[in-house]
Amino acid sequence: MHRSISGDGAALPAVGLSTYEMGVLYAVGAGVALGTLGPVSNIAYAAGMGSPTFAALRATIGALVLLAFAGRAERRVSLRDLSRREQWTLALTAAAQACLSLALFAAYGAMTVALVLAVYFSYPVLVAGASIALGRERLTPVRAAALVIALAGLLVVVLGRMGPDARLSPAGLVLAAIAACCQATYLVASRKGFTRVPSTQAVTVILAGAAIAVWAVAIPVDGLSGRLTAWVSEPTAWLAILFAGAVGAGLAKVWLLKGVRRVGGTRSSVLMLAEPLTGVLLAALLLGQPFGLPELIGGAGVLIGAILAQRPAAATVARAPAGA
Repeated sequence: MHRSISGDGAALPAVGLSTYEMGVLYAVGAGVALGTLGPVSNIAYAAGMGSPTFAALRATIGALVLLAFAGRAERRVSLRDLSRREQWTLALTAAAQACLSLALFAAYGAMTVALVLAVYFSYPVLVAGASIALGRERLTPVRAAALVIALAGLLVVVLGRMGPDARLSPAGLVLAAIAACCQATYLVASRKGFTRVPSTQAVTVILAGAAIAVWAVAIPVDGLSGRLTAWVSEPTAWLAILFAGAVGAGLAKVWLLKGVRRVGGTRSSVLMLAEPLTGVLLAALLLGQPFGLPELIGGAGVLIGAILAQRPAAATVARAPAGA
């Protein structure tokens, strides 16, 4: 019998799985959903859309989709009833989401994408370090091995796709590092920062706050270049941004938060390395980009690391709060 842990439209069917096992599925699902953004964004850019506009529309559509269709059966809480610390943590997470989008897309314009990804996907190490420092997790030998194996596999995939014309720039390195720090902040802050707020409601607030911040950048930047509205007559651009907002923002971020709350930041971040693997596979299928031995070897490394990382501690199999 299928049942849903939280009862909202963004929940996966539990099919008798434990809370921890559901967390693993949510984290992997989030990585796969986020991995669609690379090929989808290329479609939007080819139609004339600027990257800040893409980021702003993605967050806006994601928030609207969640507000309109998801979480109707999920309990809601008044944000005014939250403690000051919970309110500030929620605001910090929204700011991290906005900064992540802007820094990552700007890094893509400053440096070769493969090098950007090699720096950006160091965030599992940052998450592990912060979680250990906060006393939330222990760096066991198995967990350390999982991080090393998964990140090594990722580097094989990413750097194996880097051609001789690769561009390395200080600005690109800094922007990619900022994006990694923002993603780590998002994962660490959202773990226990506002647990009373159900996942769908929390993500709606986060995306709405991020959208306001990103629009403040997109309007002047893309407005001056003409890329703010150059795409509006292209049906493919509309399809791309609607998919990116609904799946790559709304659904992905809800699943990410559900995963983090169930299995922790470190293991979620390793499981989310499904994101670049999904992007590489879709690029090969949809864009005709090469897929060969480096991708297979690196993908196997990421898979092994993910399997090692998801081994739960005894306390992690307890049921999550309703609506999480």
